[in-house]
Amino acid sequence: MSEHSVASVADAATTVPTHEGRTVRLLGLALQFPGREDIFVPVPPKGATPAPFTLKEGTECRAVVRFHVDGPSVTGLKVIDVRSMSGVEIGGREVMLGDFRRGGPYELALPPERVPSGPRARGIYDVYAALIDAEGRVLDRHDYRFEVKRDWEKPVR
Repeated sequence: MSEHSVASVADAATTVPTHEGRTVRLLGLALQFPGREDIFVPVPPKGATPAPFTLKEGTECRAVVRFHVDGPSVTGLKVIDVRSMSGVEIGGREVMLGDFRRGGPYELALPPERVPSGPRARGIYDVYAALIDAEGRVLDRHDYRFEVKRDWEKPVR
């Protein structure tokens, strides 16, 4: 994704308020890793600060977005995410999902990505994911946090 695209993705999500009569509800996100259990990212209550979860640097990850269309059909639906670390925006992406009619829940897997790696990539990332319609209206938004570490956390026993 080019720097210009990332800026436009960030601008779209930060300058356009969530559509009041929203017709799409983001139900949650899941992160899939080869050979590991999925990580489910619940949608926290409005205003709550989500607790970060751990991701191992350099691993391949596929996000799965779940949503429901409550109102009339929605056209040109896309999902964006914008990532920042220590208050500095460092990237994001925009994926076209398509047109959807009332109903669901719909569950779509996004193209896989690799978790950043190296000492400078380790730390806590703040992310927001938004569902946006063809007119650029933010229909729903979900904030979450993750921490990139050298290895997966050991389970507490």
